[in-house]
Parts: sequence; C-alpha cells; structure tokens
Amino acid sequence: MMNLTDFSLIKRCMCCLLFALPLLASCAGEEPAETVPGPAVLIPSAAYSDGTPYFKDDRIFLDDYSNALHAIFMTAGNSRSSELASENYRPELAELSGKRAAKWLDLVRVTDSFFNSSGRFMPYFTRYGEGFAPAQKTDLSVYPHLVYSYHMHHRGDRFAGTEEGLDQRLFFEPLNFIVSPGRYLLQNHYRDGAFFDDDGRIDHRSMSYGLGGIHGHIYAWVIWAKPDGEDNMGLVDEARLRGWMQYSKEDLAEIAMEAAEYLNNAWDSNRQIYVFRDDMMEAAWSVDALGAMIRGHKALYEVLYMFGSGMESMRAARQLFDRSVILFEHAESLAKPWGFPQRISFTAEGPKAAATYTEPYHTFQFLNHIGGGFSWDRELEGTAGFIRQFQPDIPRRVGTLSDLILQGSLDHMMPAGRIVHQLSYENGSVIDSSARISAAGMFVTAAGNMYRKGTAFERASDWPSVTADVRERSRLLYDAKVSHTELIELFLGD
Repeated sequence: MMNLTDFSLIKRCMCCLLFALPLLASCAGEEPAETVPGPAVLIPSAAYSDGTPYFKDDRIFLDDYSNALHAIFMTAGNSRSSELASENYRPELAELSGKRAAKWLDLVRVTDSFFNSSGRFMPYFTRYGEGFAPAQKTDLSVYPHLVYSYHMHHRGDRFAGTEEGLDQRLFFEPLNFIVSPGRYLLQNHYRDGAFFDDDGRIDHRSMSYGLGGIHGHIYAWVIWAKPDGEDNMGLVDEARLRGWMQYSKEDLAEIAMEAAEYLNNAWDSNRQIYVFRDDMMEAAWSVDALGAMIRGHKALYEVLYMFGSGMESMRAARQLFDRSVILFEHAESLAKPWGFPQRISFTAEGPKAAATYTEPYHTFQFLNHIGGGFSWDRELEGTAGFIRQFQPDIPRRVGTLSDLILQGSLDHMMPAGRIVHQLSYENGSVIDSSARISAAGMFVTAAGNMYRKGTAFERASDWPSVTADVRERSRLLYDAKVSHTELIELFLGD
C-alpha cells in the first residue's frame, strides 16, 4: 500500500468515490456466483488524514472489526474515575462510557452476524457491485485476538447504572460471538494434539494461532473455578457452562496433555524453538505468532495445573511454562523503542531479525498477548503461579518492555498524531505512514492493558504523587488512546 499522506487531493477525491460508489468492482475481477448484502457498518482498512476511508483491495476485513471492538471496550472500560474520567484528566468521558459500551454491543452484533458462520469467521469479504463475497479460506491468525472480546463480557459490572440493563446485556448478548471461535477450532482444526489449517498443514502458524485461539475456552473454566471468580463465571452452573463451551474442563485438560506431548516432540533444543511437521527448518515466525504461542502455552499449563491429574500433568505444565519463558526472551532480546522485527528467525546463536521493518500492529499484538486479558504475565489466586515461584523477575521485565515500546509509540510511531503502518527496524524511520484501523485499535488495547506495568506511566488519579515527567508522559498517552478511539468511531455511525 502506498504512503497515504503523500496522496494528492485528486487521489483523496477518488477515494471518496470508492466509498460512495460500489468500490470499483472491476478491480476485484469477475463477479462470483453469489454475493450477500453488506453489513450495517463498513469499517475501512485505513483512513486518510482528513478521515476519508480507504478500502484495501475493495475488501472489508474481520481484523479491522475485531480491533475496533477492542479499542471501544478499552476506552469505555477505562473511562472511570481513576483513569480517563479522572478529575485530573477528562471527567466528562464518564458520560460516554455507557454509550461506548452500547456501541460495542452493536458492533458485536454486526460482526457476529456478518462474519461468523458457526465459528468459522471469514477473514474478509470482497465488494462486487452491490454485494460482498466471502474469502474462500479460513485464516487462523484472526482467532487469538478475536476471542479476546471476553474481556468486555467479564467487565459488565463496570457499566451497571450507566444505561438500564446494560451490564446484563454485556454478560449475555455476546455469548455466541465469544464461545463459537473456540468450539470451531477444536471441532474443525484440531486432532491428536495438533492444529492444522484448511489445507491440513501443521506448522508454526497453525499451532500458534490454534492454541492462542482456544485460550478463551480455557479462561472460561479457569475463572469459573478460581476463588475470586465466584461472583463472575462461578455464578454459572457447571452443566450450563459445559453446554455453552461444548467442552468440559476435563476435556480441555486432556486436549492440553495431547498438545503438550505434540509440542515436546517438535521442540528443537539446539535453536530453542518449535519445528512442526510442515515447517521449513529455517522458518521465520511473525512476532504475532510468537506472542500467540506464548499465550497458548499459558492456557495449556494453567488448565493442566488446575484440572489435570497426576504428576505427568504437573511436569508437562512446568515444561510448557519454562518454554514460554524462552519464547518471551526471544522477542525481548530484539525489542527496540519502535517495536519488534516483523519476522524472527532462530539459530543456535540466538534469535535474529528476519525482516528489515517493523509494524506497530503486530508489535502491539505481541504486547497484548503477554499482558492483556488471560495473559502470560497475569497470575490469579488458585492458578499455577509459576512466574511467582520460578521467574519472579518477569513482571519487572514485562514492565520494562512495556515502557520501552509505549514511550517509543509516542516518540516514533505517530509523528503526525496517528500510529503509522510500518517503520524501519534498524533506525525507526517511517516507511509507510498510512493510518490502519487495526493498528489504531490494537494500540489502544495494548496501551490500556500495559501502561501501568512499568514505571514510565501512571493512572490519572495518582498524578499528584508522581513526577512531572511521568505525569506529562501519561497525559500524552491518554490523549493518543482517546484520539485513536475517536478515529475508529468515525466509521461506526451514531
């Protein structure tokens, strides 16, 4: 995609024509036999500096809808008196919190009804004339963060009293959207410990995204069973929860044991990475796939610890945890203020950058895998607690990484006020300044989850007790989160 900020006025006018007319169906090739009416909300791939939408390849992408949902949730959920709606920042944002939560529900409904076919989520639709045709293949990479919408579902009580019945709607209306991805993956892409793609390939992508994609299923049972989940998922009868998930906690523990064995057989101890059946020996991984694999390991070792049986389960859980630390260290060693290399290769001498550029979207996806929702660094009462026991320095290291990249986002990733698409990994110079919707959404999400894990930022209610530098830095980050949310909201309607 060309650098959007360098386009002339004529090209911006052409983009308006693309949006107002049928998106130049001739560019998409011969019209398919069947199309469907478009969704009620059209979210573009990117936006020009004046807010004009850009639809890449005449398509609408599931990722853009999913990441818009995460941003709306994060800003709605953080618009409380201790954070965005603090008297020290913008207390008027509290009035928008309930409206944004309701908008989130509306967008869930649109996304679920249009993209979801019994858990098989179409990665994109292409515009042909007045209709849209779905992609022909499933893209497993959409699943790990698609299912992350459970985070809003579990935060319904934050919106009690904002709009009548809104908290209960948040608890119940998104259920199909949240549980159908995990059911689909386990029923259609899993066998004997391995996840495979539409072509039957088992490689690092299918394994990373398959394992990451079922973490919501495992999280539901973990939060149901842990002591401080008694007033949340613990309120649901076990039989009813199993009915929704279609997998019991025992089923998932058995699957985790199978997956642990498969993973162990694929471990290359020399290069400290997995090599699966259909991987090239020197395959480079995207940083997002690495993050999804870490989150998947977290899900596996927690379900084995909580619901597995015997010492074999405990040994497998510990081994999975130890390898998750190795995977984290691979990325940690390559982090720069402007992000991770887009791809990473693995050698006996250690991980190496396998790309000359970095994309903030994937950098923020990695951050959210390790620090958002049922994330790698989050340990709750009744769970394994391996970090506390065996790697107590991990929280400090995650905080240092978060500070590095969030400060870098302010210094390098948004020179014109919006997260850019691509930068040089070597020196952080901007390669593609286009403002992608998914990058904006994942920035808001990761920043909202991560900003207090280090020491560089603090929530607004604590600003009187921190240094002026921390206060100003935190204000700038808040401003960026709100402005990127507002960019996304341009395309969501009233």
